[in-house]
Amino acid sequence: MVSLISIVGIVICSFAFKLRPDYKINLVLTGLSIVFTVYLVEIVLFYGPSQEKLRRAERLQVAKGISFDTRKAREVIKDMKKGGVDAVRVFAPTFLVEFNGLEREGKRIFPLSGLSRKTTVLCNENGEWAIYESDEHGFNNPTGLYEGQIDTVLVGDSFTAGECVRQREDIASQLRMSGIRVLNLGSVSSGTLVEFAILKEYAEPKQPKYVFWMYYEGNDLKDLRHEQQSSFLLKYRDNMFSQQLIKRQPEIDFLLENLKMRKWQWLKYNLLRRFKLNNLRNRLALVIPPSPPLSLFTELLEKARNLTSSWGGQLYFVYLPSWARYAKEVEPGTFHYRNRVLSIVQRLNIPIIDIHEKAFVTHPDPLSLFPFRLNGHYTSEAYRLVAQAIHTHLVTVPK
Repeated sequence: MVSLISIVGIVICSFAFKLRPDYKINLVLTGLSIVFTVYLVEIVLFYGPSQEKLRRAERLQVAKGISFDTRKAREVIKDMKKGGVDAVRVFAPTFLVEFNGLEREGKRIFPLSGLSRKTTVLCNENGEWAIYESDEHGFNNPTGLYEGQIDTVLVGDSFTAGECVRQREDIASQLRMSGIRVLNLGSVSSGTLVEFAILKEYAEPKQPKYVFWMYYEGNDLKDLRHEQQSSFLLKYRDNMFSQQLIKRQPEIDFLLENLKMRKWQWLKYNLLRRFKLNNLRNRLALVIPPSPPLSLFTELLEKARNLTSSWGGQLYFVYLPSWARYAKEVEPGTFHYRNRVLSIVQRLNIPIIDIHEKAFVTHPDPLSLFPFRLNGHYTSEAYRLVAQAIHTHLVTVPK
């Protein structure tokens, strides 16, 4: 669409030379108005849905007589700092894909976890901000877990990390209540490539008996398509490659503490996306969604299976359904690949725990498992059902 606007602009300019001066002015003003309107629509499409979702949630809270914290994340962090709490925003490794990691003393490093031992602000979908104390490596775990034997590891995206519930309501925490020693390696906005890298960097050194690969149907393949743009992350396709991140947390903390120096680059990236009118083009179906990177997905999942098997562990594939599946909304490219994904997993002989089949489809009201029945992450009850399905599977596994 940007190219089309440029072509139209050139044609108008060429035509304008032949017009009277007053017509030229009117034509230029009309053209500028059109361009302004188009980009205004793009901005509304980018910010509008999330703001409308927030307003709907607020109205539902008010109707129930419950207060809703309307502060932005930066406001929450600012208020906590005023109270003496050194809070930080949750870190998403996908932020670094555009920059291919970070540079440190002439060498590149790609952090895959957040700041260690920090009060970390996650998100707010149910009226209150989800906040957790990060562990020694920046994940959502109690400190001290790395010192002993780990029975079970969860690898996944924000659903695994615990968005948007209290610290003791995420999947890993609810499994710990059953006496299972669980390490949560969930990372927000991550796809298969980042998740495999995390498995390599943080799970392999602990060699757990069981690894649960938490696959979210809503965006995992899309996130993988984004991550494969990083030549640095693609190095993890080499079985011998590792950054030894588990031994480099002080370096990671230093880099992430000073990440604000690169905020202008992130701003430039977002401005470029707005310039390309991505949201408007998608809404008008002017962009054909690219095919999902199923070949790379298969390769990485096979590597994850082989890596886990190399230390005598077992990999399990947990299929997490999205809100839209039960809201009956059409999301092109999201649901069409369920059967293909599960077929790939079956072909790799990886046991499957299908949360859609085991918990959601049999639930009398699946939409109630999402905050205010709106599109987003799971409620604490939904996470309990996921943990229950995993626990049921674990107790039936021969020891």
